[in-house]
Amino acid sequence: MARSSVPRRLWAARKDLARAAVTGVATSAHLASVDPAGKVIVITGGSSGIGAACARRFVRAGATVVLIARGEDQLKQTAADIAAEFDADDRVRWYAGDVTDEERMRAIVDEVLAADGRIDVLVNNAGRSIRRGAVNAVNRSHDYRRTIEANYLGAVTCTLAVLPGMVDRRHGRIVNVSSISTQVFSPRYSAYVASKAALDAFGEVLSGEIAGKGVTITSVKVPLTRTPMIEPSRKVQPAPTISPEQAASLIERAVRHGRPTVSTTAGRIGGSLTSVFPGWSRVARQIEYLAMPESAAAVAQPHDQRRSRTTGA
Repeated sequence: MARSSVPRRLWAARKDLARAAVTGVATSAHLASVDPAGKVIVITGGSSGIGAACARRFVRAGATVVLIARGEDQLKQTAADIAAEFDADDRVRWYAGDVTDEERMRAIVDEVLAADGRIDVLVNNAGRSIRRGAVNAVNRSHDYRRTIEANYLGAVTCTLAVLPGMVDRRHGRIVNVSSISTQVFSPRYSAYVASKAALDAFGEVLSGEIAGKGVTITSVKVPLTRTPMIEPSRKVQPAPTISPEQAASLIERAVRHGRPTVSTTAGRIGGSLTSVFPGWSRVARQIEYLAMPESAAAVAQPHDQRRSRTTGA
């Protein structure tokens, strides 16, 4: 009985399967491009850094942008600055809220839907970063929980809130701001990398479930970006970085084209080397780990340890 029902289910879903196949080909060939003009785009972690840079880019392109972040004062000022810069008071709005607060996130989504009738794009950008070797975190499992709550569960909460409307309209983009570290597994970032890898996995599974519903999910593998969140790490581990504007250009590419992954050349090469030469990659990471010192916060006594940095989570 169960086996005989499989062909019937597939036949009943034939239109969705055909749509998924066409969408897959179109996004791979950049044929399913979406113009941000006129779209309603929700950006978490929007008060500064990458989120604010994305907002400027999308408002310039003609979109209505909704910014979400925890710090109300900075968020309000950022929204006002962007609105003034582009004479777009009617296309820039903000809501203060923590992505780990499910009730608040769903309330914000409901307000946006009531005001605009739809959400075309969700950019899951809010997050937390922490640089500490696991051997120095054996009594700090809360660091891992807080990072997972912000980077993974917070993004999942926002995604689940906007998903029904996108599926009903058969149109939408969900962009998960991930990290190049998920391609090269940077030492001392086990909490951060694991949380972003979990988000990547969630997106991949969900994309297979809704492939025929007109909704795309993209993981953007952003390199180290010059934001306040990384300043403590840069003091002890100088590394090549990109600007928030460059990161925003990668996210805009995801919004426009809806491809499964947006990455840099360095990320693709690093990811390939990690896959092809896993043993040597571990040796390289060990060398990096030994060459770069732990931060003062990571080796301080518990009462001296600083809090990990966040971006509007």
